[in-house]
Amino acid sequence: MATIKESFIKCPACGNRFNSPIFFGDTESFESALTWGNKAQCGKCGTMIDCNKDNMSYVLADDSGGSVGGKFGENG
Repeated sequence: MATIKESFIKCPACGNRFNSPIFFGDTESFESALTWGNKAQCGKCGTMIDCNKDNMSYVLADDSGGSVGGKFGENG
Protein backbone atom coordinates (compact mmCIF):
# COMPACT_ATOMS: atom_id res chain seq x y z
CA MET A 1 0.00 0.00 0.00
CA ALA A 2 1.34 3.44 -0.98
CA THR A 3 0.12 6.94 -0.19
CA ILE A 4 -1.46 8.91 -3.04
CA LYS A 5 -0.48 12.58 -3.36
CA GLU A 6 -3.10 13.62 -5.91
CA SER A 7 -5.56 12.14 -8.36
CA PHE A 8 -6.81 13.44 -11.69
CA ILE A 9 -9.67 13.06 -14.14
CA LYS A 10 -9.30 13.61 -17.87
CA CYS A 11 -12.15 15.08 -19.89
CA PRO A 12 -12.98 12.86 -22.87
CA ALA A 13 -14.38 15.83 -24.80
CA CYS A 14 -11.50 18.32 -24.66
CA GLY A 15 -8.62 16.44 -23.03
CA ASN A 16 -8.40 18.74 -20.00
CA ARG A 17 -6.75 17.05 -17.02
CA PHE A 18 -7.93 18.32 -13.63
CA ASN A 19 -7.85 17.35 -9.95
CA SER A 20 -10.38 14.73 -8.99
CA PRO A 21 -13.07 15.80 -6.50
CA ILE A 22 -12.79 12.30 -5.02
CA PHE A 23 -9.83 11.91 -2.67
CA PHE A 24 -7.99 8.61 -2.27
CA GLY A 25 -5.56 8.35 0.63
CA ASP A 26 -3.71 5.31 -0.64
CA THR A 27 -3.55 2.77 -3.44
CA GLU A 28 -5.59 0.23 -1.50
CA SER A 29 -8.54 2.63 -1.16
CA PHE A 30 -8.25 3.57 -4.85
CA GLU A 31 -8.32 -0.06 -5.96
CA SER A 32 -11.25 -0.99 -3.72
CA ALA A 33 -13.35 2.17 -4.26
CA LEU A 34 -16.65 1.99 -6.09
CA THR A 35 -16.69 5.15 -8.19
CA TRP A 36 -19.88 4.41 -10.10
CA GLY A 37 -22.41 7.27 -10.09
CA ASN A 38 -19.98 10.07 -9.26
CA LYS A 39 -19.65 12.93 -11.73
CA ALA A 40 -17.39 15.96 -12.14
CA GLN A 41 -17.64 18.94 -14.45
CA CYS A 42 -14.74 19.89 -16.69
CA GLY A 43 -13.64 23.41 -15.88
CA LYS A 44 -12.54 24.02 -19.45
CA CYS A 45 -15.50 22.89 -21.60
CA GLY A 46 -18.25 22.23 -19.03
CA THR A 47 -18.76 18.56 -19.95
CA MET A 48 -20.16 16.40 -17.15
CA ILE A 49 -17.82 13.43 -16.75
CA ASP A 50 -18.36 10.10 -15.03
CA CYS A 51 -15.68 9.69 -12.36
CA ASN A 52 -14.41 6.17 -12.79
CA LYS A 53 -11.05 4.49 -12.62
CA ASP A 54 -10.86 4.25 -16.41
CA ASN A 55 -10.57 8.03 -16.84
CA MET A 56 -8.57 8.70 -13.66
CA SER A 57 -4.91 8.71 -12.76
CA TYR A 58 -2.94 9.29 -9.59
CA VAL A 59 0.55 10.25 -8.46
CA LEU A 60 2.15 8.65 -5.43
CA ALA A 61 3.19 10.84 -2.50
CA ASP A 62 6.87 10.11 -3.01
CA ASP A 63 6.60 10.74 -6.80
CA SER A 64 7.85 7.20 -7.44
CA GLY A 65 5.03 6.37 -9.82
CA GLY A 66 1.29 6.15 -10.16
CA SER A 67 -1.50 4.70 -12.21
CA VAL A 68 -3.29 5.70 -15.38
CA GLY A 69 -6.72 4.36 -16.29
CA GLY A 70 -7.35 2.69 -19.65
CA LYS A 71 -9.26 5.65 -21.08
CA PHE A 72 -7.17 8.41 -19.50
CA GLY A 73 -5.15 8.84 -22.69
CA GLU A 74 -8.17 8.97 -25.01
CA ASN A 75 -9.87 12.09 -26.37
CA GLY A 76 -13.24 12.43 -28.07
